[in-house]
Amino acid sequence: MKKFTLLLMLGCAFAKAQFTTPGNGTTYTLTSLSATAPDVLKNMGTSYMMMNDITISATDKLIIDENTTLSVYSDKALYVFGEYHTTASNFLINAVDSGFPFKGIQFEIGSVAEMKNTRVDFGGGVRVLTTNFLMDNCIIYKNKAGVSTGGAVSFFRGEPGSITVKNSQFLENAKPAISSSGNATANVSALISNNYFYGNNTDDGNAPQINMGPSGSDSLKIINNTIIGNRALTKVGGIGSSALAGGINKFLIKDNIIKDNRFGITTYAGTSSGIIDGNVIENNNTEPVPDNGGSGIAIYGAKDVIIKNNEIRGNLWGVTVLSNGTVDLGTSENPGNNIFKNNQNRGNTVAFFNNTTNLANAVGNCWREDELSTDAMVEAVIGSQTPNTITYKPYNCALQLAVSETGKLNSRVFPNPSKNHFFFETESGGNIVIQDLSGKVVHSAIVNKGKNEINTNLQSGVYIITQQSEGKKSNTKLIIK
Repeated sequence: MKKFTLLLMLGCAFAKAQFTTPGNGTTYTLTSLSATAPDVLKNMGTSYMMMNDITISATDKLIIDENTTLSVYSDKALYVFGEYHTTASNFLINAVDSGFPFKGIQFEIGSVAEMKNTRVDFGGGVRVLTTNFLMDNCIIYKNKAGVSTGGAVSFFRGEPGSITVKNSQFLENAKPAISSSGNATANVSALISNNYFYGNNTDDGNAPQINMGPSGSDSLKIINNTIIGNRALTKVGGIGSSALAGGINKFLIKDNIIKDNRFGITTYAGTSSGIIDGNVIENNNTEPVPDNGGSGIAIYGAKDVIIKNNEIRGNLWGVTVLSNGTVDLGTSENPGNNIFKNNQNRGNTVAFFNNTTNLANAVGNCWREDELSTDAMVEAVIGSQTPNTITYKPYNCALQLAVSETGKLNSRVFPNPSKNHFFFETESGGNIVIQDLSGKVVHSAIVNKGKNEINTNLQSGVYIITQQSEGKKSNTKLIIK
């Protein structure tokens, strides 16, 4: 009888300790919620203290309309089945004691969530089970595994256009910053844009800072982010987009800066395909064993991946293709315009390695930045499992071939070196282009027979002037002081 009475008392205390809104369509603020459940949410005057779990029921809403701090007891969580909106301009959710994280925030299936202008410190992450989620101008700092175990913010299902994470920071979280379910039907086609990532996955698990699963019929979009690694973490990559457990995976990874990770970008599985365009991928080389990783871009079995306009420098490998993957690094009609430099391991420079028997188009790339290459120089930094499977000509940063005397124009530049003001003298009219040593066109002009005054706004360095006129061509070195 005494045991039954004790259990009954504990049950009543537990039921009293938590709070669930009544589900009658009520809209709460922190002020009204603390007045309704003062034993669970205490109004401290300039801040609030959450002492146990709170659940917002399916038909109710919680509006964060105060610039304030909500401090949460260890292992306690906020569960939202209804709606959650932030109208405040500066809201902090943190642990009462940073050494004892709170459990986190969980948005349940069917809920609507808008997290704006919010900082979440020392929690258990944000677990998103709904397909209606917006995070804008937030900071997620030093969260550990709690309600969210796969990432500081984790997604489990999606619909086209329904999940957005933008203008936010993810700093030194124990797990990947953002993750999504690897389930074949997860279909998380999120937009992740204009965010800053530093040193996430401090547990040093074998996962990138952005670790995404299948997107479904729509594309995952990772655009204009900065992803910087902590070089002491040797197992943490930059971006991963894969379909390891099946499902369709499409992606657009564009205009990101990815530095100091184990690898830059990787994608797995034959049902993955997409575009990698305009990224700066540098010094992703913290992997101590080159055979285990360290690529700027690694394609494992993914199909028809378009790789263009990227700057790939200082990684252990440039681009690698494995497990029967296929890539397009450029064709004559649509050149790749990728730039490679100093992707090295074991004393070898490897800009591109095709570790499959598939053909790979790789036309119109600069394989050795700041050098004028010959075919032999290019072939020294690209390779394949099977000979003659890479089409790489024509390429940028090429050493100009000599022209025959009958096809050569007589021209000269003076003064040379100059300070962006010089004269180009030629025996016939035509046009000129000025290229830097990567092959990028930095100036163009129409020129007349005789002396032409040229004004540019170029940085100091060496450039090549190419003149074309009536089927003839000349190349002249230009030095800008």
